[in-house]
Amino acid sequence: MARYTYSLDGVWLLKGFPKLNGEEEGAYNPDYPIDGWIQAEVPGVVYIDLIRNGLIPDPFYGLNEDAVRWVEDVEWWYRRDFEAPSELLERDCVELIFEGLDTIATIWVNGVRIGEAYNMFTPWIFDVKNILRAGRNTIVVRFKPPGRYADELSDRYRQKYGVLNSAFHRSRPYIRKAQYSFGWDWGPRLPAIGIWRSVKLIGYDKGRLGYVAALPLEVSRDKAILKLTAEVYAYRRFKAGVRFVVEGYGSRVEAYTEDYVEHGRSDLSCIIELDKPRLWWPNGYGEQNLYDLRVELYDSGSMVDEAYTRIGVRKVELIQELDEKGRSFLFKINDLPVFCKGANWIPADSFLPRVSRERYCRLLEMARESSMNMLRVWGGGVYEDDYFYDLCDELGIMVWQDFMYACAEYPEEDWFLREAEREAEEVVRRLRRHPCIVLWCGNNENQWIYHMAWRSRGRLLGAPIYDEILPKVCSRLDPTRPYWPSSPYGGDDPNSPYEGDRHNWDVWSRWYSYERYLDDEGRFISEFGWQAPPSLKVIQRYIGLDAKPYSRVVEAHEKQVEGLERLYRFLSAYYPVPDDMRLFTLYCQLNQGEALREGVEHWRSLMYKTSGCLIWQLNDCWPVLSWSLIDYDLNPKPSYYYVKRSFKPRIAFTKIRDGRIAVYIVNETPGYLKATLVFYVMDFYGSIYYSECIDVGVASYSSTKVIERSIDKLPVADDRIYVVKLIADGRIVYEDVRMASKPKYVHLPKPRINVYVDRSGGGSYTLSVESDVYVKGLAISLEGV
Repeated sequence: MARYTYSLDGVWLLKGFPKLNGEEEGAYNPDYPIDGWIQAEVPGVVYIDLIRNGLIPDPFYGLNEDAVRWVEDVEWWYRRDFEAPSELLERDCVELIFEGLDTIATIWVNGVRIGEAYNMFTPWIFDVKNILRAGRNTIVVRFKPPGRYADELSDRYRQKYGVLNSAFHRSRPYIRKAQYSFGWDWGPRLPAIGIWRSVKLIGYDKGRLGYVAALPLEVSRDKAILKLTAEVYAYRRFKAGVRFVVEGYGSRVEAYTEDYVEHGRSDLSCIIELDKPRLWWPNGYGEQNLYDLRVELYDSGSMVDEAYTRIGVRKVELIQELDEKGRSFLFKINDLPVFCKGANWIPADSFLPRVSRERYCRLLEMARESSMNMLRVWGGGVYEDDYFYDLCDELGIMVWQDFMYACAEYPEEDWFLREAEREAEEVVRRLRRHPCIVLWCGNNENQWIYHMAWRSRGRLLGAPIYDEILPKVCSRLDPTRPYWPSSPYGGDDPNSPYEGDRHNWDVWSRWYSYERYLDDEGRFISEFGWQAPPSLKVIQRYIGLDAKPYSRVVEAHEKQVEGLERLYRFLSAYYPVPDDMRLFTLYCQLNQGEALREGVEHWRSLMYKTSGCLIWQLNDCWPVLSWSLIDYDLNPKPSYYYVKRSFKPRIAFTKIRDGRIAVYIVNETPGYLKATLVFYVMDFYGSIYYSECIDVGVASYSSTKVIERSIDKLPVADDRIYVVKLIADGRIVYEDVRMASKPKYVHLPKPRINVYVDRSGGGSYTLSVESDVYVKGLAISLEGV
């Protein structure tokens, strides 16, 4: 018979035991009284259900974070009563599958303890065939307090390791849980607890399908050779047959294989060839062509299971060649060098089950709309849902995928290393089908911080994970993608500017002005960032516009050490420092945009000596003053629009350094750019004091400097701006404006602004804005849009 699936998502019951005595009281027993239990949603976490039931305030508002601290110290129990369908019970094997348990859980079915879970990143599968019965069944899950559990392990191993070096929370490395949930320099301490992904019962007779994958072994424009793989879970030994069908763009290729499989998980594979394949390309470099893959599992000629997915055909290489600067760090996709433009992705909520498909879609669409082609899934969060990677496949957003280790030493006990290997195998098996993933990376900043601060120990604790376990798993299960031990990583200095990838925190963390980005010629900038408050809407909703920038409630929503002090320091360097929250927010946001523009345009001018820049960070997990481009309520900050302009395929811009101004053009398109460049100095009223116009030609996928002048030879004053226009095919394709002086030294004239709205048809409108003088930082807000 075919596989039968019964979902257990939906309404469960939830109860907390502050004395941690639920087992002693018999809460696992189906006859345990349900008085005092509250309704809970699965997938979900305890905090969401307590908010929904009015038992705690929303910790995202005001100073509420501290008011809910008690939640993490309670033992929480989930319960679900259900009647098992006869179609399920008549199968030979019935499995209870939790896609995600956060984190330290014990599971009972009908009063029988069936197992434990201790890793939120992997599914947990239990055989319950002999425990389920006709009529009512009861599933109970207990969660231990995560912080206490981690502290107990830390105490147990203290004599061996001392206290592990770890940012933000010293015990967190012992628990395989999203590390950011214990607090980060942009996130609250809200260590979620609960059944955070779907739950289901699966019944089958001899076997069922697991993950499927298509790995490109050879790729060219003429043909592609793919290895198609299906996981088969066997209840008992049988001869399994698997049919693969790949369809798309007028082609159809089938392959069939069969073999005996033993109890447990086995892989069955076929090699196929596609003629003239439609290749998958990153955003801005071509189409995101995807093929349909159908996989069918057969037993004795009868189909017993099937799976569907989409696959992409592409080749990825990480080129590291010696040159005059050191060693390159260049991604090639389908043999074409790609300049990686993008940002770092953090979990989109502190309470992960609240991240809807709509939220994923909006964030990733905004990334694509800003010409981004890469996101780095940061190693202190989670391996994202399949839908996230499906969208990245569709949108052409390459994914640099960290494994979930960040800013810490990790224990080297056998049990921990075994779990690291099991976790890696699950992750690679689940995600390797996605063409968007172009790199596996061992961790975030562990080697770098060891190099800077932890060398007194003599070696990096946890290194066997990144140096041995992870590369072996990746090589065995997915040899088609490069593996990189850490980020940053390269040379004797892990954060070297001469090889590998680099995190530029020299500027922000050392309180330098953002012009210092121009000193960095790193080969691939995988993190750099600048903070700003969220939108005024978010401040009004969660903090209050009447709050002063230095108030306690604002401090509660700024998690970096000396974060507000840095904002004031950087603000005072460029803008007047206001006491009003509205002006403070606006000036900080403009400052962030200008800082990020400085970095992005500088590194694009070095194309391909520098081969990528990823901004820290794209998004937020709660309402916070942070480095994000898009705030928690999905409002783009002004910096988003700065970056969107600076990431465009064809741009022209100025770079000021050492008393000289240079004009650069970047042409990140497949065609030769023949254009006219106009450069002039203008005052706020439109009078031009200097201008020059030149015809230029820029090769495809290149950057070039076209003008360089000494500033002291130009008619510069505080009321002047530099303007660059790039004109091609009779139209302005890019315009860049930069003030000649810092805004704090300037008195801008009051403008007369006219706004014109024309209906274009089809429900769209064209908005035109006119001013009689130069306007800096004009923002347009449309209510309800």
